Amino acid sequence: MVVTGLGVVLATGAGRESLASALAAGAPRLTAVNTEPGYHAPGTARQAALAQHVDLSPWLPASRARRLSWPSRFSVAAAEMALADAAIDRQTMAEAPVAVALATAFGTARYAESLVRDIVLQGPEAASPALFSESVANAPAAQVALAADARGTNAAVTQRESGPLQAVLLAAREVRLGRSRVALAGCSEEINSLVHALLGRFRAVAPPSDDGEVARPLDRRRDGMLAAEGAVVLVLEREDDARARGARVLARIAAGVRGFDPTASSYGFGNGGKALGARLASELARQGIDVATIDRIVSGASGSVAGDQLEAAVLRHVFDGRVPPLLAPKGVTGEYAGGHLAAGVLAASGAEAWPTAGFGEADPELGVAPHVPQDGSPLQPAKRVLLSALAAGGAAAWIVLDAA
Repeated sequence: MVVTGLGVVLATGAGRESLASALAAGAPRLTAVNTEPGYHAPGTARQAALAQHVDLSPWLPASRARRLSWPSRFSVAAAEMALADAAIDRQTMAEAPVAVALATAFGTARYAESLVRDIVLQGPEAASPALFSESVANAPAAQVALAADARGTNAAVTQRESGPLQAVLLAAREVRLGRSRVALAGCSEEINSLVHALLGRFRAVAPPSDDGEVARPLDRRRDGMLAAEGAVVLVLEREDDARARGARVLARIAAGVRGFDPTASSYGFGNGGKALGARLASELARQGIDVATIDRIVSGASGSVAGDQLEAAVLRHVFDGRVPPLLAPKGVTGEYAGGHLAAGVLAASGAEAWPTAGFGEADPELGVAPHVPQDGSPLQPAKRVLLSALAAGGAAAWIVLDAA
């Protein structure tokens, strides 16, 4: 299974080049969240990596965009971008079912909030059909299918932080089993005032500090993540199909693993790092992956106190304390919008190692730290990359990408 297309709509901009530049600079793009509704508690975060400033018109006409929620807009634009990147002929797509699998943590938050508010304040008769059709979690996946004429399996994955990788694994299975020749997989997210305020009340997002609102992945001073919106979509194909049509291959999916941590609460991270590590190690071995051949990790560490601790425990167990160079893109991309997934594809397709934004002081309790680029001695391009994603609530997913 190979990745032949990548579509990116994030706070950093549209397209892989904008993400690569932001990662190299180590600078997130944050925007003030609307606090007028009064949801935010005192002392909580006021900024997020919002993407509504990004010009989507090259991929999504304004006449169509105005009927869609923001997550659907992000997703359709990212999917169109990915298909163009893969140079797939639309007639070829029409001849066989195309699968779609998109993950989301919060769904189309603004439309859902508006619909519920109208029902509560005005009664069920006030429910708007226009709002309802875009209020459900599978709306972005459905809109991508309509835009791409994708008639295969259509799925919305709700597995929180692990969702983007879970969606890729689900879509890859559809192609591997022959139910689809092509699949579109990734995620979309929207961070509205209500979602952002709730994340702040759960102390999930980094609060204001002297340095601003900063996510510090794997840092001793970490105190929360950055919430992010946008969409990332990959095009997946069988390698023989891609080669037959002369497609450029960005990365090869060498293995995929799912896991679950039963020690996690319904809203937080658990302490089952050893068990998750054993699960990952045994599954990689079963799928023929020698962990010694993994020369890069694109970590899901986000600056979460408990989440990063669990991530470090898993990696220590799998690599027996000798963890390969680790990149943690969520200091720039934030959490939920799929930037971590896109960064993994970039790493496997030859991108240089980037600094970890916000990281400055290793946490001795973790025993794992991000790679710090050294002047004059850059890392060699990765040949095999492990993407890791652990979720609040217990879900976990890992993907191994090989360089093309």
